[in-house]
Amino acid sequence: MSYERASDDLDRVLGDVLGAAVRARDASPAPSTESEGHDPDRTVRAVVSPGGRIESVEIIGARAARLSSQEIAERAMAAINAALDGLAAPAAAGPLDDESADRLREAQDAGMRQLGEYTQSLRDLMNGF
Repeated sequence: MSYERASDDLDRVLGDVLGAAVRARDASPAPSTESEGHDPDRTVRAVVSPGGRIESVEIIGARAARLSSQEIAERAMAAINAALDGLAAPAAAGPLDDESADRLREAQDAGMRQLGEYTQSLRDLMNGF
């Protein structure tokens, strides 16, 4: 096995892995529903749309009337951030589909075969001395 062939094959394998990863990323669906979030005390509720726009912010309960405007603002920010985190979570946690997983497995197997062939050619070279 020549160095050029090993290099070309490794380049092809790595290209296949990159292509599979890009396809998996591009295939993940955009969130289609709104996300709701609350502050830790559940005093403020926020709803955001899939595009990241704030749809609503509600103050829940009578005890919120005793809070200062600074405290309400902090709780509103926490609720909005929780809702935005809810939008991002499904996209980040999406599993690979079967086709992408199979392509990655094939690329891994091809890489191991190429590494084995390259190692054998190095052994043959060293035994030739």
